[in-house]
Amino acid sequence: MLRRWLARLRFVRAGAAAVADRPQPPPRLEDALASGGLEITGWHRALRARSRLYTGVSIESLDRSIPNRPARIAAVIAQAERVLSHEFNLLGSGPFVPIDPDRLGHDGYRPIDWYLDPVRRLRFPRGVPYKEWKLYEMRPANADVKYPWELARCQHWATLGQAFLLTRDERFAREIAGELDDFMEANPVGLGINWTCTMDVALRAVSWAIALELISDSSALEPEFWRRAYSALFDHGIFIRANLENTYEVTSNHFLSNVAGLWFLGAVFADVPQGAAWQAFARESLEQEIDVQVLPDGADFESSIPYHRLVAELFLGCQRLADHQQAPLSPHYQERVRAMIAYLAAVQRPDGLMPQVGDADDGRLHVLSGYGTTTPQDARHLFGPASAMFGEPAWAAIAGDVAAWEAAWWGLTPPAPVAAITASRLCRDAGVAVMRGDEASYLLVTNGIVGTKGFGNHKHNDQLSFEYHPRGTPLIVDPGSYVYTSDPDARNLFRGTGYHSTLMIDGIEQNDTRPEWIFRMFESARAEHLAFEDTAACAEYVGRHHGYERLDAPVTHERRLRLDKRSGTLNIVDRLEGSGTHTLRWHFHFAREVAASMSARGALTLRTATACWTLRYPDDLDASVQPAAYSPSYGVKWPCSSVELSMRTTLDGQRTWRFEIAS
Repeated sequence: MLRRWLARLRFVRAGAAAVADRPQPPPRLEDALASGGLEITGWHRALRARSRLYTGVSIESLDRSIPNRPARIAAVIAQAERVLSHEFNLLGSGPFVPIDPDRLGHDGYRPIDWYLDPVRRLRFPRGVPYKEWKLYEMRPANADVKYPWELARCQHWATLGQAFLLTRDERFAREIAGELDDFMEANPVGLGINWTCTMDVALRAVSWAIALELISDSSALEPEFWRRAYSALFDHGIFIRANLENTYEVTSNHFLSNVAGLWFLGAVFADVPQGAAWQAFARESLEQEIDVQVLPDGADFESSIPYHRLVAELFLGCQRLADHQQAPLSPHYQERVRAMIAYLAAVQRPDGLMPQVGDADDGRLHVLSGYGTTTPQDARHLFGPASAMFGEPAWAAIAGDVAAWEAAWWGLTPPAPVAAITASRLCRDAGVAVMRGDEASYLLVTNGIVGTKGFGNHKHNDQLSFEYHPRGTPLIVDPGSYVYTSDPDARNLFRGTGYHSTLMIDGIEQNDTRPEWIFRMFESARAEHLAFEDTAACAEYVGRHHGYERLDAPVTHERRLRLDKRSGTLNIVDRLEGSGTHTLRWHFHFAREVAASMSARGALTLRTATACWTLRYPDDLDASVQPAAYSPSYGVKWPCSSVELSMRTTLDGQRTWRFEIAS
């Protein structure tokens, strides 16, 4: 009898253990609300009564903040009309209409194909559980997953919401409702490629939360829609919290995007336990990541100016939301964000665009200005809200006309603009020197660390490379980034030493890379800043790197770049120290508007529509003008030209080469 009783006890305990180990279903919004004595209809009524997000502005506040902005309003409506037709233009795709071939439409709505690479006309497989997804094994041919991911971020929803608020046209609200149901039908939680990257899930959640507030006064949407919508949004939060991208060697913009998503969702669902927990976790993480991901001089630690824009926008938006909730983040956090905006202002080109230093994938927290019309290389929208948050009227001047418009959608009014005093600056931690002269002459030199604490996921081999804009005209530019996984050869070309305006020795990369390491680069160069001078007459930077000291016959490269402030003339002196016989190859990458031609031995003529310059170089170098490409944003490639200067020589100690660009 005792033996049977013990066997029965073991059986019961085993069954209980099996039940305990069985994955539990995720909590539902209705249950979370019920735990606090709430039901969804009453909760949603309270949600509509008071905006949880800073973007939940009223038409009255917009009228006060942005008078006489008919062109911008017309542009929003025009873009929203294109979205109604499901016409998109993402990551250099050109206009396309993704119609799902597998699902039938209803009530005039055509389901969107959320799985399409429109450039290659390839569709990703459906129904794959997110934890089983393997990009290289499962994607069709060389399809680029960034296209469906970008569409599924739903950052066009803010434009639809703005159009609704500005016109009260219910078509825009119904489109958001239609797309939400469409997305969830084609992408059940956890199934398919649009759940394989938590960063994209988080940015989609921010887009949905903003759009739902913007259309909260719609009379065309039934209560059942709001239940579905906020239940789906809640499910996004559950998914994000369970799949954080903080399990790699180091956190980066991906984890920060996860945190931002939880920060926004925590504000929406602040009155349920999960929402409060998301906010608490996000607050702690934001205070931590502002020190992990931001260098002392204010630059993002990933060695990329376009990614700096994304990270600055994430941190700035989170600060604004904390202020909106009347629960500010720490003074230290705010000062770090201020430094990020100051860095962005310091590196801005004379034409208002960002220099393409490092990778670029056009990432944003939200798009509230110029959706589909503003180049992703333009970061000026951030200066409007930042000027209001930090009381910096010079930043409002940098932003220009977009300042008041963008700030209004953040619930802010920027100060009256005051002309910015542009100055030269050496950002030692980032490894970026900016020199400015008269008539908007501009020189930016890169000589930085391998970012992301040495992993170099978005760093390029651009040591002692530069951008040069004499009198505000782009002449020599960084080539940009172009694409990632869809074309590894192009990826490695655009981030390689040989495609930057610097010196390559014996065909060796400055920092260690391999063709298969498309998101890895390991430190070899050990950059040094030797001197930086800024006087009334000139600005000068001297730097050195040690990347070629790993050659069998080691060589050290030192470069001096001097900008004459009055004339805009640039002088470059390259000094090599080492021994042995080497092949030296200089590359200068020209802007797309520049026509380059050989004019005489040791001289190259550079023409634009309005001016002409001469590049002088040692006449013992072999020279040839080559076709090249410039990528202003992800997936976009414009033809341009470059010049290659080369020689085979033997070093024995120190030797110098001199170059000059003058009008």
